[in-house]
Amino acid sequence: MAQPTDGRIPTLHVVGDSIPQAYFRAIKAVWENGLAIRTEYDRKNNAGEYIDPPSRDARVLIEVKDPFSQPRFPPISFCEVGTYIAEIMGVKDYRVIPFDALEKAVDGEMTSQEWPYTYHQRLFAHPDAGGSVVDQIALAVDRIVETSYSRRAVATTSVPNLDPYLQEDIPCLREIQLRCPEDAAGNLVLNMNTTWRSRDLYKAWGDNLIAITFLQQTIAKQIEEKTGRKVRVGSYADYSSSLHIYGQDFGAVGGDAERGLQSLFDTFDEDGFIARSLPSDIAKDMLIVPQLQNLLTDREIEQWHFPPSSIDLINKLIEDIQGGTLMV
Repeated sequence: MAQPTDGRIPTLHVVGDSIPQAYFRAIKAVWENGLAIRTEYDRKNNAGEYIDPPSRDARVLIEVKDPFSQPRFPPISFCEVGTYIAEIMGVKDYRVIPFDALEKAVDGEMTSQEWPYTYHQRLFAHPDAGGSVVDQIALAVDRIVETSYSRRAVATTSVPNLDPYLQEDIPCLREIQLRCPEDAAGNLVLNMNTTWRSRDLYKAWGDNLIAITFLQQTIAKQIEEKTGRKVRVGSYADYSSSLHIYGQDFGAVGGDAERGLQSLFDTFDEDGFIARSLPSDIAKDMLIVPQLQNLLTDREIEQWHFPPSSIDLINKLIEDIQGGTLMV
């Protein structure tokens, strides 16, 4: 592997036909070509010496030509992806504290039940100091409905007079752009572009993609309803200013000779990685619907203190997924 040694962060480009293929190619590309650089999360021993090697890091543009190509669910996942889909759809927006109380977030005094933001809240109810909110996705959809080829259908998660002062991380997802050209048959095709400040490639990218393209699908349906025209989900592309693999994960990814941990690339080649991925119909019955249903158990409702609006949203997601209105 030729590692950069001049302090330049490499810029890489990855294209895949499906989410699993793009995921594998991105991990391989960053592992083999990323810059070795420290992170704020590298662990140290009692003597203050690093016990993790530096991360591998690069600026990376990734395109998934068809995010609903099967199989869709990669064999690597580090969250309950059904729960994550519910979160990206707004089920936990109630936990975001009001703008005028956000000094608690700046001072690091939030409780576990209080969050400074969710992605859905920033996109669908972007906060203002006056207490008003802006549904940026609704405005972006209206712009596409008016002018399908517009380049101005964008939504940001950034709140510049708040985010730089937060004690915790500012949002990793920074912007969504909708592009909706026509295909040869005259149907609209919703392409989605996103930009990210920072991204854990090994432990987050795959789950991010499942959830964010689920949202892409719901936006396509909104445009279809408003235009009366057929709209299908097109390609997805994201650019990460820092797409990284943490040093503590090297044993699982590229192998660590000193620790003798198993290598991802010793276990999988690209075809094997895709073969171990799950198609949507199996993931729906094995993972997504059961995880959504679990959110409605007494234990989960008591733990999360879901308001009626969140319970209604979970029930609607289950109904639409089971009924085939939405695909996972």
